[in-house]
Order: sequence, then C-alpha cells, then structure tokens
Amino acid sequence: VEAIMVFPLLAWAYMGMYFFFDAYRQQNVNLKAAYTVSDLLSREVDVIDWNYIQGGNTFLDFLTTSSQDTQIRITAMYWDEDTDRHVLLWSKGTRGQLDLTQAQIETRFAEELPVMADKDTAIMVETWSYFEPIVNIGLPSVTFDNLIVTSPRFAPQLCYEVCGEIGSGTAHDDNTDDGAEDDPSST
Repeated sequence: VEAIMVFPLLAWAYMGMYFFFDAYRQQNVNLKAAYTVSDLLSREVDVIDWNYIQGGNTFLDFLTTSSQDTQIRITAMYWDEDTDRHVLLWSKGTRGQLDLTQAQIETRFAEELPVMADKDTAIMVETWSYFEPIVNIGLPSVTFDNLIVTSPRFAPQLCYEVCGEIGSGTAHDDNTDDGAEDDPSST
C-alpha cells in the first residue's frame, strides 16, 4: 500500500529531475553556441555581408540542435573617450530581431558593456533560443538569451559591407535607425 502511494511521487520527482537537467543542459548548449559564433566573428578579417550573418544564424541552429528557430543580432561598436560612451558602428538582427540603435546601446546595455580603451572596437553577439519541455511538469517554456562581447582578434574592427573610420563621423552615430528586421540590401 505504501509503495502504491509513494510510486507516483517518485515517478514525478524522477521525471522532474530529468526535465530540469534537460533545461540546464540546453541553456549550457546555447551559451557555448553563442561563444562559438562570437569567436568566429572575432577572427573574421574580411568585410561581412547579410548572407554571412544569416549563415551565422544557421550555424547557431546547427550548434544548438533546437527544434525551434534561433535568432541572432550582431552589433559592432567602439568606445569614444571624448564623449564617454560606446558608439554604434552597425547592428543587424535576424528572424525578427530588430537592429540596435545608438540610444539602446546607451540605455539598455550601458551596464553590461565592458570598459574599453579609446577607439577600441568590440563585437556584441546576442542570441535567443526557445526551449519547451517535452512534458508539462510545471517547468514553463522559456527563451534563453545570451550576450557575448568580444574584441576583434586579427582586424581593427568587424566591418559590414563597408568599413567606416572610427571616430571620423562615418560610424553610425545617431538615433535614426528604423530598426528594420531584415537587411535592406537583401530585397
């Protein structure tokens, strides 16, 4: 009688441990995949384009082995000591993620971005991956998001289609970005 009463509780606890472990495993896989994509971008010496960014998102899908689509946003910026802020060079998001604006970098990411030397560039990679448990045991569906900031390794900056001179005013330095979800050159 005791075994019949305790068995459902033990079965539920065992399944719960499995699904909680699976969620942590998937979160770890997503983080490692985000670091891998960020490392790939940091080693790039050529100018990248929209196809490269979409390929990075496809690569993220492959690395996470998720049945759901992932999203990625890549942002290049530099630190301007004269104005005491991070200045946006360019930003591109895929699959519905909007491009970042200068105002968003100054407000949303001010505390998360690292201290940098004057005119030093960085690549910010944000990834999103949706996780839904196989069985509903009280664990909600969640979107895992990661933010990785990396310095370019072999080039002074990561360039998108063209390279602007840092600090010369050719960088994207305004709040007029409309946040288009897809690259205009892809249409």
